[in-house]
Amino acid sequence: MERLKSKLRQLLPDEVVDKVQQNIVEVNPEDVVKITNDAQRKDQSYELYPETVQKVAKELFTEKGNKRRNEEKVREEIKKIVFQDFSDSSENRVVKASELYPKPIWAYQEDQIIVEDGNKLFHPLKVDENLVTENDVRTFVRIIESFRFNKVKDESHQALSAFVYLMTAPMIWKIREIYRKSNFSKSADQIPLSMVLIGRGTTGKTLLVRDYFKKFTGDISHSLQYTEINDGNGSRTEKAVKFLDNYLHSARFISPMIVDELNSNFLHSKVALNAIKQWSNTIKGIHNINIFAMNHNAGSKEINNLEEITKRVYYLSFEAPWLPSNQQKINYNMLINDNNDHIYRYVVSELNSRLLNLTGEEEANLIDDYLSLTKDILAKLLRKFGYYDRLKDILGSNYDYKIDRNRITWKMLILDDHYEHIAFTDGDDKYFHVSKAIFNDFKANGYENINQTLDNYFNMFPREGGIAIEQYGNGMRLNIDKFDEFIGEPLIRNHYKKTHKDETQQDDMKEFLKMQAKQTQMMQETMAKLTEQREDKNKKGIFSRWFKH
Repeated sequence: MERLKSKLRQLLPDEVVDKVQQNIVEVNPEDVVKITNDAQRKDQSYELYPETVQKVAKELFTEKGNKRRNEEKVREEIKKIVFQDFSDSSENRVVKASELYPKPIWAYQEDQIIVEDGNKLFHPLKVDENLVTENDVRTFVRIIESFRFNKVKDESHQALSAFVYLMTAPMIWKIREIYRKSNFSKSADQIPLSMVLIGRGTTGKTLLVRDYFKKFTGDISHSLQYTEINDGNGSRTEKAVKFLDNYLHSARFISPMIVDELNSNFLHSKVALNAIKQWSNTIKGIHNINIFAMNHNAGSKEINNLEEITKRVYYLSFEAPWLPSNQQKINYNMLINDNNDHIYRYVVSELNSRLLNLTGEEEANLIDDYLSLTKDILAKLLRKFGYYDRLKDILGSNYDYKIDRNRITWKMLILDDHYEHIAFTDGDDKYFHVSKAIFNDFKANGYENINQTLDNYFNMFPREGGIAIEQYGNGMRLNIDKFDEFIGEPLIRNHYKKTHKDETQQDDMKEFLKMQAKQTQMMQETMAKLTEQREDKNKKGIFSRWFKH
């Protein structure tokens, strides 16, 4: 304990604490390195405001002067201070964007991707055809499968879609240019410039952005926290938006900006929303994109799911917890160790080449799905090493947050109702009806009546899915099997079978009782005939005896 205290005093010696009432306290970055183990920061000098030193001192020591036990938290707090620049005392905290860029920095120039090396020199991205090995592909596939086999609910589709977007990120600016120039009528603002991984604690979103994405893209910089670009985690977002805006307008850099622990209010902030719309509508030429991880609990404010946002921000939901470690089929620690940037470099390089020489068919597919070319390149890579079948079921379609939310909403509506307002038409095994009365118990609010609720629920189904057949005054008619496909399990078909099985059993019982009654009647008639025959026989016997005498 005493030795640890001694180490920490190198950062905050007694004389530093004594000076906190002065205007500025200087901290030697080499002393900080001894605690943070971040050798890359030795060439920087930092000046900290007294209140900042006080804050850090409280994080490091208890009121009695004892070192706090959570050393990892101590290190993180120190890093947050180290990566902030206070050199200009006339301004509030300012974070130097140059200190927070992804490393290596990828840029674009004259149809080439160029990458910055450790000496801050740029070189064209070179990819050998043998760069990607079978082990690279196997590791990638198992990373995706870990979100299926290591969780209580399969979330591999979200994970794969996130990686596909990540591999498209450096070329999204070029795809947007193709949208603008294409004869196919689709706006460039249909391509989201941000991806947000939404989830509760320990569901995998931070694991993705911190341990998988950064290594997968060859980014050796520290994991950037939202508090570092916004001077804290408050609801005001001006500084974070300004920082992101500067990087987006670099007209050179194409490395994705990855930010962890996004404030859950960010996507409700007018400043952020206006910026997102402006970026999407106005930015042209070379630019990067943003990738965020954000905590969101069921009791929190609803995710901003308006169309004007969802077409510009790609949401992916991670809610399911991990299975206990002894029940997990895949060792994720091994995956983190084996993960590298080979696939990323190969796919992005191929994507750039293909985008420069698009065929008409490729352009049409790209306009229909901006991730289609990336998925095609990845699919060929998977086939090359025999792993395509492992992911083919989820590679074709992109995860859709709205559909996922609506799927759960409809499922719970049916289950909570216990099928009371579900009806079938005699002789029709294809469609079912949902009565408007299913919404009677919904709590009324000032913005929606029961007719609007009916309309909203009807519109939750994808238009092209063939699920919603018609809406009428008292409810709606839906396709049984397509509804079940949408939900992900045969809810209505099983209920149909059960209902008709009960009806069949009742009919069978009626038929059985009818046959039983008929058999009873026949038996009674037979017994009556036998009785009659016996009586006739007895009468004949008496007559014969009489005539004998």
